[in-house]
Amino acid sequence: MITGVLSLLTGLAYVGLALITVYELVRHRRTRGFSHFGLGFAVMAFTCGPHHLVHAWRHLVAGEPVHGPMLAAVALGAVPALVFIGLRVEAAFGGRGDRLVPGHRRALPILAWAMACVAGATLWESAEHAASMGVDLRALVPNVILFVNFALVGYFTARSQAARRPLLGGWSLSGTSMSAVFFTCATSHLVAGLLTAAHPSSVLFDNLGVPASIYFMWATYRLHRDSARDWNRRPLVGRPAPQGRRSPWAEQTT
Repeated sequence: MITGVLSLLTGLAYVGLALITVYELVRHRRTRGFSHFGLGFAVMAFTCGPHHLVHAWRHLVAGEPVHGPMLAAVALGAVPALVFIGLRVEAAFGGRGDRLVPGHRRALPILAWAMACVAGATLWESAEHAASMGVDLRALVPNVILFVNFALVGYFTARSQAARRPLLGGWSLSGTSMSAVFFTCATSHLVAGLLTAAHPSSVLFDNLGVPASIYFMWATYRLHRDSARDWNRRPLVGRPAPQGRRSPWAEQTT
């Protein structure tokens, strides 16, 4: 029951984020130009949302049993998702859309390491279950690709946040929560691939998500390498406005 409800909320949140992103793409197309990152985020969210909604239907309506690692994986991503979604909604209605966490506080790094340990234990238990019960390759293969791509997106965004910290004097709450969203999303996809049997709807959206995730990962990588002018180089962090400073994605301060 809990897993189904969390999957339902997560799926609705992704669809909502996709709609917000499309709205911003259309609204700012003349002043900010085309955004590969924004389009990549939108198509990614439009495939991830239905993925979670299908799992919600399978658990809440079809009565599919829930494995412990599946619940842990979905619950692990709930907190960063709520923070990130709340900030995006705030920005969409003209609010700040971000907060600065002072760099001297150790709670955020400790929380990140704790989440990484929980994710590792969840994946280990999923792998043990899959080794004993077998896996459905139709479900596993696309989710392995999604795991890799979303983990890379999480890595790129986390590394950029670490590079920005000395300049800002702290951590961007929007940026760090986005990194956590993609790390936990990667974990959730891999756990789903290891523990669930293929369903026509799941196979459809997971395979559609593969090219979407590749495109989004490519757009994120270009911003990470500071090789693209995209949304004033300030993707999904705070309010959309021209910035009189260096790109927050840049790693060098010179």
